[in-house]
Amino acid sequence: MSLLDGRLQAVLNQIPAGSILLDVGTDHCKLPAEGLLSGRLNKAYASDVKEGPLQAAERQLSAQGLAGKVELFLSNGLTAIPFEILEEVTAVSVAGMGGEVMEVILSTAPLEPPLWILQPMSAVYELLDYFGREGYAVVAGDLARDGDKFYRIFRVQKTGASYTPDYFSMHRGDPLYRSFLEKEERRLLTALDGLNRAKEPDKKRIAEAQGLLEKIRKAKDT
Repeated sequence: MSLLDGRLQAVLNQIPAGSILLDVGTDHCKLPAEGLLSGRLNKAYASDVKEGPLQAAERQLSAQGLAGKVELFLSNGLTAIPFEILEEVTAVSVAGMGGEVMEVILSTAPLEPPLWILQPMSAVYELLDYFGREGYAVVAGDLARDGDKFYRIFRVQKTGASYTPDYFSMHRGDPLYRSFLEKEERRLLTALDGLNRAKEPDKKRIAEAQGLLEKIRKAKDT
């Protein structure tokens, strides 16, 4: 039986088989543990910014018969990971954090890994804009669903070429794609209604929401 829910399983699915993984913000270390137990990962490291999650990770690893198999680091992003390990790692996963936190993690990485697998919980469009500005290409995307909530997973590589991001095309062909777009459309319509009802409507935010709504509707038609 897998240790992972649908969200984290979708993250693991985006990590190439045979990878050496660094899982940032590992919490209970379920992703590296399942990756090793399933044979998807050749090796794994994990880090967190607090001691508590690292202690929970140690307990999880011990319970799964993986004690000593995943080296754990107290680190804010990649900043305190030994350089020789960063050189060894072939993929870095960051799941369950806000997009704004992920931007900081990417921008402060002392060494650019070959591949990032990112699953933001918020500020998703802002993160996609960051990719475009900073030359990170989304080479694959995945969707996961838990009840009425959708999660987006991005496989990202640094190319150095800036571009205007397409917010949705990486999910085209996914069985959840249409339902995801419809949910986003409803969310934007509700947000716009609230913005327009405000005593002093924020014209900038209204324009941004309308622009995003147009992109969603265009994506639905293609």
